[in-house]
Amino acid sequence: MKYFTLITIFSLLSIALFGQERMYVTAENGLIVRDQPSLKANKIYHLSKNTMVLVSKKTGITLKIVDNGKEINGEWIKIYSFDDSDNYGYVFDSFLTEEKPDIWYSGTMAYYKTYDISNQQNGTHKSKSFSKDYFNEKLPIVKPLQTILDSKDYPYFLNPKGKEIILFKNHDLANLKPVGILKNLVQVRVDSTFYKYTYKDLTNCVWHRIIINDEPFYTDVDIHDYSISKELIKLNQNLIIVGQYTGFEGAYHLSHLEFFFFIFTNLENKIIHRTEILDFYLNDEFAMEEDILNLNWNEKYNFYEITLIGHKDKIRVIWDGKTSTIEKL
Repeated sequence: MKYFTLITIFSLLSIALFGQERMYVTAENGLIVRDQPSLKANKIYHLSKNTMVLVSKKTGITLKIVDNGKEINGEWIKIYSFDDSDNYGYVFDSFLTEEKPDIWYSGTMAYYKTYDISNQQNGTHKSKSFSKDYFNEKLPIVKPLQTILDSKDYPYFLNPKGKEIILFKNHDLANLKPVGILKNLVQVRVDSTFYKYTYKDLTNCVWHRIIINDEPFYTDVDIHDYSISKELIKLNQNLIIVGQYTGFEGAYHLSHLEFFFFIFTNLENKIIHRTEILDFYLNDEFAMEEDILNLNWNEKYNFYEITLIGHKDKIRVIWDGKTSTIEKL
């Protein structure tokens, strides 16, 4: 069963609300995590500077080391990473601090100190990526080169939704540098996400560093990163239903899924057809796949009837292997 939730963001909310002990890596070269509280234990992963970890327990096992000629005393503690609560390990606590840095990291997520769920700001963020202030006719068009659906290297999508998206070289709001224009749907890989501000009206200033055709860009347009894959056995094809988390109650990109579109491919994942954003409103925070999707083969007319079912809306896509027809029910 697939619940429409984003576990990482739920974890963030839990930490913010319930005050779990958090610490941040201070070592310039990062911190090694081991499987036992000993320098002879196996190295299991590496934490970069300013990475946030959660404290599981203190071991009481002390350690004395010499770093750059300076004697440092501390204790082994058991921690787990923010991204994966099952990923436990042991670190030397003298290279951790409870003081939150100006920007802290967790996997591909980067959180500015100003991004605090308990200190939300009033106001509305207007996307810089849609702003005509940065439009320049000399900017090159970023063209999607992929004709093959690449769920491994480019698992997500950036969809202009009928608008032009300005792509940037950076995410410095005081000195943004536009480098290209996107007009069509493109597959992307999210390299990093930067959380800057939180607003009470469901909008944020959140930036992504995305990879398109092996090149990095920055955008504050939200990513389509939810999908359901189905085999269309009668046509020897595949269907990918793509959605976007929209957030609620001041939380960015959380739980609610909307803005669906379909992609049809052959068995080698070559893209045959894609729809526009469907005029469909799900409006169901805890919907499961079997509740919202009905896939039916029409034997008489040799086409698939693909129905999305929302709280009040229904929309049907008729697909015969070559063309699609959309019906609002």
